[in-house]
Amino acid sequence: MPIYEFRCEKCGDFEKLVLGNDEVVCPSCGCAVQRIMSACNFKSAAGDFKTSGSGGASCSGCTSTSCATCH
Repeated sequence: MPIYEFRCEKCGDFEKLVLGNDEVVCPSCGCAVQRIMSACNFKSAAGDFKTSGSGGASCSGCTSTSCATCH
């Protein structure tokens, strides 16, 4: 069961466990929310940890501005 990150324009970011196609609203104000891309960490073959970023920042393992194009 995945935990997703969401953004409420009024209240900010929060995480929620989502089952199936459950509709998600802000737990604080009940407004509609937008699901956002979560940053993740992974261990490279060299043994160091990398972080994928969002918002156009490249991760330390590449020069791409989108992790969708990373290895």
